[in-house]
Amino acid sequence: VAVWANDPRERAGALSSSGMRRVMRLVEFAVRNGMPLVYLADSSGAMLQEGPASLIAVGEVYRAMVRASRHVPRLTAVIGGCVGGSAFFAASSDVVVGNLSEGYMFVSGPRAAKFYIGEEVDVAGLGGVGNLLESGTFQLVGRDGHECMRIVKRVLGYLPSTTEEMPPREERWSAPPSEAPPVPESEEDQYDVREVISALVDEGSFLEFEERSGRAAVVGLARMEGSVVGIVANNPSHNQGLIDSRAAEKMARFIGLCDRFNIPLLTLVDTPGFLPSRAEEVSGLPRHGSKLLHAFSTSEVPKVAVILRRAYAGGYVSMCSRGLGADYVIGLPKAIVAVQPPRLAAEILHRKELEKADPAERARLLEGFSAEYERAFRGREALLANGVVDEVVEPPDLRRKIVMVLGALTEVYGSRALRRKRSYFVPY
Repeated sequence: VAVWANDPRERAGALSSSGMRRVMRLVEFAVRNGMPLVYLADSSGAMLQEGPASLIAVGEVYRAMVRASRHVPRLTAVIGGCVGGSAFFAASSDVVVGNLSEGYMFVSGPRAAKFYIGEEVDVAGLGGVGNLLESGTFQLVGRDGHECMRIVKRVLGYLPSTTEEMPPREERWSAPPSEAPPVPESEEDQYDVREVISALVDEGSFLEFEERSGRAAVVGLARMEGSVVGIVANNPSHNQGLIDSRAAEKMARFIGLCDRFNIPLLTLVDTPGFLPSRAEEVSGLPRHGSKLLHAFSTSEVPKVAVILRRAYAGGYVSMCSRGLGADYVIGLPKAIVAVQPPRLAAEILHRKELEKADPAERARLLEGFSAEYERAFRGREALLANGVVDEVVEPPDLRRKIVMVLGALTEVYGSRALRRKRSYFVPY
């Protein structure tokens, strides 16, 4: 790896023009030689004494790093302060790891907040790592600087050294302790999708990203029989798995990471759709949600989707549906794909009959209409007849089937798509 770090003993790790020139040379060296680029951040931002010179240098380094992201992984460990220009360097990285005990990150500090808007706030309150976890600023966190470095090393173990290579495969791996993913049949029952993931991937291999943000979704890197795979999943234990803006952005960002570094995607689907809320709509849910559809639509890595239990409305479309380019879609035997949940669909489709019926009769009619709608879209025959899955698989056989399909798709991808990528690779 190519590493650069701020030295907080020298003017609080300020970014000087001479220091930035050294970083520029390192970035070019990393790209030319195919090395991941690691930044250890502990900086107070651009050097005040240099004025515009340091600002120009920060902009030049940022541009070089963005260009480098097309070719090599970029990881940042915020082990101390990460202020101003250094915050932009960190935030644009592929993966950002934060130090819970001493790390903080912000663009403008407490003095600027007081000077411009009269706000009194301390460093920890403004940009402490713990306060920023729900924003998705940090994908991973460590208790101290040493743990941050261990996490950086672990992430690098999942990533190829360049965008023109496949992720490293481990020859030795352990099967998961459970044979079948624990998915309850009733939609009333909630469960944590992490239990399903643990039953599918190699034991101890799942590394979750952004655990405390966008909790209706779970994303992370794992291995299946030694091969790296990116997991994107709805989590019914939080808001029934309804997709909100933060969850959509979280999934889209992770899909982009996997696409850049040739990591196949496994999508686990169990969602009623997007969160129906005035607050979400006012905050721009269609705009944020479209990022998820765009990420799946434009990603070129192998994509396998598994419908665990339910996939309704925009939730079905956005979670790696066939329409968005899924290479292979698997359904569990009791899964359902429909425009709306059966009861809600029955209320809409048979509104006039239900309004005319007396109250005693209405409940029985609604139950009958709901059951009729459910029969049309739930289960093995319906899933196959409606063309929403390629195959229905029993839970005990799911891991084996996923491994087989991903293995075949990845072999084809590795021999064709990577050659196409290499033909466009021009180091600068």
